[in-house]
Amino acid sequence: MNNGQRQNSKKIPLLKTVAGMSGLTYITLLVLFIIAIAVVTTRMISITQTSIATSETVEGVMNDMRVFEVDMRILDNDGFAMAAMFDTLTSIGQIETKIPEMENCLSEMDEAIAGISTTFNTISDSGSTAVKSIKILEENYSGYREGYSKIIAAAKVADVDTIVGVVYGDASTQLANMKEQLEILNKEVAAVEVEAHSRVKTVSSSAVAVINMLVVIYVICIIAFLVFNYRTVGKKVNQIADEINDIIDNIGNNKGDLTVRVTTATSSELVYIKDGFNLFIETLQGILKQVKEGTTVLSESSATMTDQIQRASDNITNTSAALEELSASMQNVSDSSSVMTEKLDDVKQATDGINSGVEDGTAKAEEIRAEAIEIKENAQNKKNNTGSKMEELSSVLEKSVKDSEKVAQINELTNVILDIASQTNLLALNASIEAARAGEAGKGFAVVAEEISSLAENSRQTAGNIQNISNEVTEAVKALADNAMQVLEFINTTVLSDYDAYVDTGEKYEATAKFINDMLDGIANQTQHLNSIMSEMSSSVSSISESVSQASGAINQSADNSQYIVDEISGISSAMDTNNNVTEKLSESTKQFINI
Repeated sequence: MNNGQRQNSKKIPLLKTVAGMSGLTYITLLVLFIIAIAVVTTRMISITQTSIATSETVEGVMNDMRVFEVDMRILDNDGFAMAAMFDTLTSIGQIETKIPEMENCLSEMDEAIAGISTTFNTISDSGSTAVKSIKILEENYSGYREGYSKIIAAAKVADVDTIVGVVYGDASTQLANMKEQLEILNKEVAAVEVEAHSRVKTVSSSAVAVINMLVVIYVICIIAFLVFNYRTVGKKVNQIADEINDIIDNIGNNKGDLTVRVTTATSSELVYIKDGFNLFIETLQGILKQVKEGTTVLSESSATMTDQIQRASDNITNTSAALEELSASMQNVSDSSSVMTEKLDDVKQATDGINSGVEDGTAKAEEIRAEAIEIKENAQNKKNNTGSKMEELSSVLEKSVKDSEKVAQINELTNVILDIASQTNLLALNASIEAARAGEAGKGFAVVAEEISSLAENSRQTAGNIQNISNEVTEAVKALADNAMQVLEFINTTVLSDYDAYVDTGEKYEATAKFINDMLDGIANQTQHLNSIMSEMSSSVSSISESVSQASGAINQSADNSQYIVDEISGISSAMDTNNNVTEKLSESTKQFINI
């Protein structure tokens, strides 16, 4: 799955998401909670209203009964007082106050009896004791009120007989009946209150039962939603976690299989986690596949480069050995030049002796002849020695020149190194591009690619230095060969011909010894000329020695440069070993996966 496929993944319905399922759970529980609160609130309001209504009813009827009873007692007291001491009350002026009092009591008793009747008729059945008692109370109150209305009227006209007849007549009986009925009604009020309490208790019990039922339903819903959420989310999470842990454990046990994918089926947001992990595994699979292929190519390239560097190192070592041999040959030439210089000194001393002989005169002729013979023999020997040395030196120089041509092979080897460096640089560039494509996971490989590129650049620079040094060595050897050929040509054309002249001169001295006296002047001239020639020869030999010394220095420098090249190639080889170690580590890392 690529990024485009991930962006085009199917949108999860809201109710199948974790948020949707949680929201549905919370909404359902909230609805149940609201229903429970509403039911409880309704029940509590009903209980409260019932309790308040009952309390108000009981309080109202009890208040009416208390007013009725109090007023009834006041009327009874006032009636008996008027019946017993009307004159006294009249004399003290209380009749005028009691009449309004009694009228007020009757008025209040009318309202109280009406309230009592209405209340009990409302709260009691038609055949109940309370209703019957109310009827009796109303019947007795009607007669009682009528009687006391007469007492009030009689009091106004001072009709004591009427007052006495009413008070001690039917009013007394009616008063007793009303008191009895009030006691009955008090009991009924108590019963109503008890019934109201019982009703409130019943309603409260039903409310508690409803609350308990709603709590049970609430708990059942919570458990149901927990099970549902576990089956749809928690169980899937555990399955996905188990699959991921199995993949990670296999990688830790070097049994990693990057072809395995998370297969747990889910319709919630967990599908994003599953698809994201599968995408990560697929991406990691591609990266490690490229790393493994890259390590294989890098190993092959490193092996090839190591072989080529080893061959170049061997060739340069051989070249260095050849230059050391050439240096030894130049040392032999220098030694021969020293010997020639010493011999020239001897010749010079001999010519000095000839000059002394000329000065001594004819008496020394035989001595001169003997010295001439000795000069001839020495010259012949020296000629022969010089010829053999020249042949040997010529052979050595030719061999050294041919050996020096091997230096040209260094250019071929350095060209091979440059080609290898170019290929390595191209490989490093490709590795850097692939590492950049890999992103964060390719950073380590990018560092390796950068090191390989740096190694290739160092190889190219070193190869360039080798070519420059090789060119310098070639020019130095060429100059040495030219100088050596000039020296050989000088000896062949000048020194050997001089030795021939020495031999001829000795023979001439031997043949013409009798003419020595005549030839003394000529001998003196010849010895002077010979001294000049010896000086020139000494100068030439010194030049040869100097040239040989310079050539030896150049050859030694070439040998040192060759050793430096060998050291540089050893450094390249060490870097290649480091490269191989990195490659082996990368290869070992990929071996943790059995399938890529």
